[in-house]
Amino acid sequence: MTHTQTPAGPIKHVVCMVQENHTTDNYFLSMAAYGANIATGWQVSPNPPAIDPPHDRHAYYRWLTQQSTGDHVQFDTTSVLPFYAWLAASGAFLENHCSGFGTNSTPNHLLIVGGQSPTLRNPRHNTQPVWDLPSLPGHAQDNGLSWKAYTGATGYPVEFYQQLKGSANIVRSAKPSQQFLDDAANGSLPTLAMVWHDEPYDEHPTADVSLGMDAVWQAVDAVVQAGRWDETVFLLTWDDWGGFDDHVATPNVEYAPDGVQLAYGPRVPLLMFGGRVRPGIDSRWCSHVSLPKTALQLLGLPPLGVPRVDNDGGLADLVDLAGGGGTMPQPPAYGSQIMLPDPPQPTPQPAPLPPSPVASPKLVDEVILRDGTSLGRPQDVLIRTH
Repeated sequence: MTHTQTPAGPIKHVVCMVQENHTTDNYFLSMAAYGANIATGWQVSPNPPAIDPPHDRHAYYRWLTQQSTGDHVQFDTTSVLPFYAWLAASGAFLENHCSGFGTNSTPNHLLIVGGQSPTLRNPRHNTQPVWDLPSLPGHAQDNGLSWKAYTGATGYPVEFYQQLKGSANIVRSAKPSQQFLDDAANGSLPTLAMVWHDEPYDEHPTADVSLGMDAVWQAVDAVVQAGRWDETVFLLTWDDWGGFDDHVATPNVEYAPDGVQLAYGPRVPLLMFGGRVRPGIDSRWCSHVSLPKTALQLLGLPPLGVPRVDNDGGLADLVDLAGGGGTMPQPPAYGSQIMLPDPPQPTPQPAPLPPSPVASPKLVDEVILRDGTSLGRPQDVLIRTH
């Protein structure tokens, strides 16, 4: 990989890490003590989770219309996911972050990579299509910035992109974060890094979720040990709701050709952290397209050419670009004892839900190819409402 340019600003590395299938209520009970809008008193989930609940678009429609609650359980975050509990309490916790589309994995991964999806289903286990779509890694490459996608063995999801498919910058491994550790240690961490895992490190039910947390912890620790904490911003999210309940009804921003809400999907966690990230609970509505937009902002890249990304507000305002860093403390070293920050007393009341970011929902955009032509609107999973 050739390093042709270095970002002009203080952020030299943006790391997007995508795990699998959990809602904000399901994972972050610990944040209720800090005043986040988290349900409490639900049944405690075992670890590993007992089931992999249905979570495709049909299951989402049943959840959306209150025909189903989804799996109504939540983890004891502090005991099962203590490093995540520390990151959420010590960094920026985006409590109203949502999956980009109300459906399962592949469309939401594609929204993170490039802000749009031609499909509303999971083609990953069938013949894998390839589309010539704009993407954040391809855009970084076109503008002279280095990138790597650390993926599982199949190259999912970046192998869906014609510009990226077969690239030497795609690191395929059962535990790709191991190469991330090596790159951080030897000074070859790219400007843009995107990290996915295969089972059991992806936290997809019914995996032991602590294994995925440990893989993330090791990757973060490698950046800290390399002395790059103050020049790196991490964006850690989960691709979709996984069929787990969340008590917040999300705004109807976009609907599919069947008239059913598509965006936003249910709330999923988003943790933003790094030496220059301003800690706190952030209550704005945002979705998976905020990740590529934030990377564009922090790395000084021009618009991607995908309206859903380019028109998003992004999250760069949570990063101190003018100061001297040190806004967020360094995380505990991998394997060390974790001490959470003391929650405020008395417990703050959660912030009220903000108004919808749009005056009225719109029909989902057509999918734009790199040459400017369109694939039409995604409509391969249509809901019969009558």
